[in-house]
Amino acid sequence: MKQSSLGNLIQPFHVMELVKAADALQAQGNQVIHLSIGEPDFPLPKPIEQALARAISEHKTRYTSALGLPELREAISQYYQSNFQVQVPAHQIVITSGASAALMYACLALVNPADTVLLADPGYPCNKTFVQMAGGIPDFVQTDEAQNFQPSWGDLLAKWTPQTAGVLLASPNNPTGTQLSKQAMREIVSGVSNAGGFVIVDEIYQSLCYDRPAQSVLQVTGAPSEQTPLVVINSFSKYFGMTGLRLGWMVVPESLLPAIERFAQNLSICPNTPAQWAALTCFAPETLAICEERRKIFKARRDFVVKALPEAGIEFHSTPDSAFYVYAKSPYDSERYCKELLNKVWVCAVPGKDFSGFRGSEMMRLSYANSMDNLETAIERIRLFNQGKAM
Repeated sequence: MKQSSLGNLIQPFHVMELVKAADALQAQGNQVIHLSIGEPDFPLPKPIEQALARAISEHKTRYTSALGLPELREAISQYYQSNFQVQVPAHQIVITSGASAALMYACLALVNPADTVLLADPGYPCNKTFVQMAGGIPDFVQTDEAQNFQPSWGDLLAKWTPQTAGVLLASPNNPTGTQLSKQAMREIVSGVSNAGGFVIVDEIYQSLCYDRPAQSVLQVTGAPSEQTPLVVINSFSKYFGMTGLRLGWMVVPESLLPAIERFAQNLSICPNTPAQWAALTCFAPETLAICEERRKIFKARRDFVVKALPEAGIEFHSTPDSAFYVYAKSPYDSERYCKELLNKVWVCAVPGKDFSGFRGSEMMRLSYANSMDNLETAIERIRLFNQGKAM
């Protein structure tokens, strides 16, 4: 059967391929330690778990509005007000089937065929896919350690052409665990707006910050409007630990709401209904207290790995201040190194080719979303491997 051109264009997510190989080793009885998938290792916070079970027992399983539960949209609006002192009208908030659906809707609403969209390199590999599925062309802006792997407006302007429609950024960023400063956000949004483009900002790791308070581009811009052509993406997956429940949200200008509602109606009908009812519990004080405790644990892990990895022979020059990743230099070709690390000492790290077309073979990503005991064991295995010693 002949595939579509899009089916041939979309690249595999190599992280998941390596994870499959790790799972096969695990099934053979090997004690594989994952420093691979970007997923919190904690169970669902108890208040959310109880709310989810309650929603199902109360038969809250029917379709909701394609834009999401009004109660949840209002709760997120209040969250922006209480946590970030930003007024975001509830009707400009759309609940989605994970941040992936939000990114897809944003690209479908903003990108025309043959438009180019600027993306930071390194970056989340699926972002280019969302652009391509809307008919656009990803155009990568190379960043490096000296700028914390985040682009400036000057970097974006240097790549701007008459075909450029806008910019898709992430702050905090996967795979680097670094953020844009508020000043950089201000300059980028202002510059892109003056150039007649749009800005999509992925903030799904927003509340997993360790060296400064969580921030949002909305603190700089206010709610999106015709004067501020901005879409902000967020998720219940990372900070709130609801990964498999597939629930996210987006903040959009009013003018995009009709198109986004049509995309949602046609592509997903509505987000997961029990998950939406459970997510109302995310903003309760007891849930936030649990999530904050977990953030502190992530910080302790971050502090450990940034000290221990260089001692194990892994070099990096940009300290992560958010998310749960270290983006480091591989001792040699990262695809070969990660495969050998997995097969010889059962540590699963991720080569950089998913995240960068410029330096992917030089770099690799390690996730510290694992227990401290496992992190200590994994880094000791890496140290022995790098020294040519057996476990």
